Amino acid sequence: MEPYVHDVVLDMHMAREQLLAALDRVAPEDWSRYVPYGGTTLRDLLAHLAAADQTWAVAAQGLLKSETLDASPTSIEEAKAARARAIERGRKQSIDELRAEMDRRRKLLLSLYELLEPRHLALALPAFGDQHNGVRERIWRGYHDRLHAADVQRALRLTWHPAGLTFPPELHEAVEALSPDATLYAIHSVDPAQWEVQARNSDWTFRQLLAHIATGDWVLQGHLRHVIEHNAVGEWPDVNAGNAARLAERAKSTDPALTEEYLSMRHETMRLLSELRPQHLLLPITMRWLPEPHERPVLEYITNFYVHDVSHREQLRPAMRYVRALRGT
Repeated sequence: MEPYVHDVVLDMHMAREQLLAALDRVAPEDWSRYVPYGGTTLRDLLAHLAAADQTWAVAAQGLLKSETLDASPTSIEEAKAARARAIERGRKQSIDELRAEMDRRRKLLLSLYELLEPRHLALALPAFGDQHNGVRERIWRGYHDRLHAADVQRALRLTWHPAGLTFPPELHEAVEALSPDATLYAIHSVDPAQWEVQARNSDWTFRQLLAHIATGDWVLQGHLRHVIEHNAVGEWPDVNAGNAARLAERAKSTDPALTEEYLSMRHETMRLLSELRPQHLLLPITMRWLPEPHERPVLEYITNFYVHDVSHREQLRPAMRYVRALRGT
């Protein structure tokens, strides 16, 4: 087996053990519990897991057969539709059937991975866009099991009822951009040995960076609450002092705890956004980091907030497992 693929397969085995341990804790009466902070039950999640390797098996088969850039997983939209179909189909299957399907598809996927060679790894998967679409990165799938193992643990620990949030049409693009999925991908891909290492071009360690990501919505939330309560934009807080205080308060927080806080805080942001009305979006807010005029509509502030997410999850990338494997460290 190609050494790099060996590292991928080993990580996927370890991540699968974590996931199986979490699933083993689910009692028969718990499969109807919802996963915070969405609308998916544990049974729905298992149905997704049972089918999740299929797309990647097809992609691996395509790489081995044609060795062209056309061998790619489906687009994001197609993947969402496939997940919905898998969940609907899974509601007609037993738990034992779903777990058996999950195991069967994983064995097939890993057997295909073992055939990948350097020429396959050098290709790109266009469905992921122009960045971060290389086969070397995207076959590194252990993060997916770690992500959903955490979902299972959260669902068993917390009682959750879906909120059913709705948003003004003007905010749909912003809400989509603020989905935590891409940030969770980076977080669950970090090599645990890197959390206390100083991030490149930063005064923070990777764990401190995660602490900032976890609490990074505090300024936006403050503005949203003021707008909702007073129909006007409030004063800007001392952002640097506020960030420093939040990092100090979380000096001993673990990466799982910070990840949980990130999800909770992002859900609160979504809840506040759902309370906005069209007139709120037209209110002026001063954004001095932009070219003049500095005064822009609140809608523009919200729409561009995703840039904060992008910039900080990009800072996490050097600590990701696949990057470490590429460097041989």
